[in-house]
Amino acid sequence: MYDARGGEILWSLLPGGDVGRGLAADIDPRHRGNEFWTNAPAGLLDTAGARIADAPPTVNFAVWWDADPLRELLDSNWIGKWDWMSSAVKRLLTAAGALSNNGTKSTPALSGDILGDWREEVIWRADDNESLRIYTTTIPAADRIYTLMHDPQYRVAIAWQNVGYNQPPHPSFFLGDGMKPPPHPRITVPARPRRH
Repeated sequence: MYDARGGEILWSLLPGGDVGRGLAADIDPRHRGNEFWTNAPAGLLDTAGARIADAPPTVNFAVWWDADPLRELLDSNWIGKWDWMSSAVKRLLTAAGALSNNGTKSTPALSGDILGDWREEVIWRADDNESLRIYTTTIPAADRIYTLMHDPQYRVAIAWQNVGYNQPPHPSFFLGDGMKPPPHPRITVPARPRRH
């Protein structure tokens, strides 16, 4: 964990080593901020690097899917909710007839707030490779915030899924339990061209 202001290491699992895969997402409201976990056997960690529970069984992707600002887990062709009381994943969706990409990374074709209410949609390929399927939540949102695509960093994060190392998108602000109101997007409307 690095301090973004100065770059110093705040805490580390394997100093000088590579943990392979990991996620940072707010999945447990009992602890402020994001939680962290990897495929290394360290468990679920809080912002100070202290072990708070067993880690979820997946480190592939995270998605905002249900009505609260906690993130859900996305792996292969399913989405699940982390139950912090039992340290288990409860399935919310299994996309029958859809497949993920990238072997063991099991990533979707794309995940992101593409339809616009701040929760994210997931695009998987059909198992016959003839079409793409867009899955969206049917759970009404409890909170109203701007669409995530209003955030410039989030838009770049959508692009990095297809041009770089495939990872879940993150906005430039904290979106999770106890969050502050997100910043107002800086939207400008171009002037109409003058007619002569």
